[in-house]
Amino acid sequence: MNVLYVEDNKINAMVMDKMLSRNDSNVIIAENGSQALKVVKEEMLDLILVDINLGLNQMDGCELLQRFRKLDILKNIPVFAVTAYAMPGDEQRFINIGFDNYFSKPVNFDQLLSVISKIGTSQPT
Repeated sequence: MNVLYVEDNKINAMVMDKMLSRNDSNVIIAENGSQALKVVKEEMLDLILVDINLGLNQMDGCELLQRFRKLDILKNIPVFAVTAYAMPGDEQRFINIGFDNYFSKPVNFDQLLSVISKIGTSQPT
């Protein structure tokens, strides 16, 4: 499974890469929205994970999601929010914005891998 993880924090990106690699996923890291938009046009993806805060003076994960949704090549690709926003109502807020799923940091990797394994069996290759 090819997974794009959009994350500006190098340690968080490294941890996610290590965890998803256990599930035989190929993880591509983009540090910001501009890099992510380039990757989605060059790579065949099965899943996109997006941090919401992508650094000062950068587009945030919600704006990036809106740009993704305008691209036909991503029409059937799930996009998950992976964020430190973990207050009551945050999950529903991000689902309402258009994310397919939500994971608060620190990520429960067993839960994330379980959801990813279901995607892997339902997506055409």
